Amino acid sequence: TATSGKLYVDGKDITAYNSKQLTGYRRDDIGFVFQFYNLVPNLTALENVELALQISKDPLDAQAVLEEVGLGERKNNFPAQLSGGEQQMLAMGRALMSRPKIVVMDEPSMGLSPILVSTIFKIIEDIRKSGTTVLLVEQNAKKALSISDRAYVLETGKIVLSGRASDLINDESVKKAYLGE
Repeated sequence: TATSGKLYVDGKDITAYNSKQLTGYRRDDIGFVFQFYNLVPNLTALENVELALQISKDPLDAQAVLEEVGLGERKNNFPAQLSGGEQQMLAMGRALMSRPKIVVMDEPSMGLSPILVSTIFKIIEDIRKSGTTVLLVEQNAKKALSISDRAYVLETGKIVLSGRASDLINDESVKKAYLGE
């Protein structure tokens, strides 16, 4: 429950919506990439991405989405046959299927090898460049700031810093406290 402020998606205030209302209201406007993927284990990669077909008015082509996130050749694999990074890529593909206006991503690089972290951030950057808004919750501050327009630094649930990401990444106090420099 929001304690202050408003949340607008495409001009519509959804701040007071409960989870049922939010799920029912124009679900294809918001894509979610959960911290723990939430993939269906007994469905193939292609079938997991096609789940979004049930809620979208104008979905993308599932095979094209898998290609976009680097899993085109893994379409017949089940989630357990994919690495953690590939599962994250699959979750991102599923979130993109409905052509959302905004994608909310919760810790997409958590637990991944450095090479896969770079791959995941490349995909996030491509999503952003395509015109889709990305709301990224991420502890890898340096990577997140390097691809972001705006940033908010939270400590114990409170915003302690905010501003243009390019300003924050170059701020000496931010470098010392959050970037290990």
